[in-house]
Amino acid sequence: MDSTKIIPVTIGLAGLGIMLLAVSESSKNKKAGAYLDASLKDSSFNAKEVATMLYSAMKEANFTNTEKRKTIFTALTGVTEAQFSKVITAFGNRYYNTLTGNTYFALWQTPTKHPLKVWLKEELSTEDYQLLKSNYPKQL
Repeated sequence: MDSTKIIPVTIGLAGLGIMLLAVSESSKNKKAGAYLDASLKDSSFNAKEVATMLYSAMKEANFTNTEKRKTIFTALTGVTEAQFSKVITAFGNRYYNTLTGNTYFALWQTPTKHPLKVWLKEELSTEDYQLLKSNYPKQL
């Protein structure tokens, strides 16, 4: 075979190899970038903090319903369904008096712990609870 024909073929194969390597590295970087972006979003989210805000808004009887509603919706603004699941876990089961709508119990009452779902259902209007349920259908 003539050496003048081998050189263009060799250069073409080398170029193809470099191009494939570049595409491979590019896709790895895109995947890594997506992973890093997702981890940055999750690292700025604090489920325990959101759960504490919700608890603080709902535990007292002296908040007006408007104040409670505003605080609840503010705390949950931008919270994804996966993050809300973490909020439910962070909230856990806490003492709640379904008769009085707060954390105070009379001597004859047996304190009962309830999950966040019960707290929200008791504290919000039916319409507001349905709105939350439409945002978090798997949890509520």
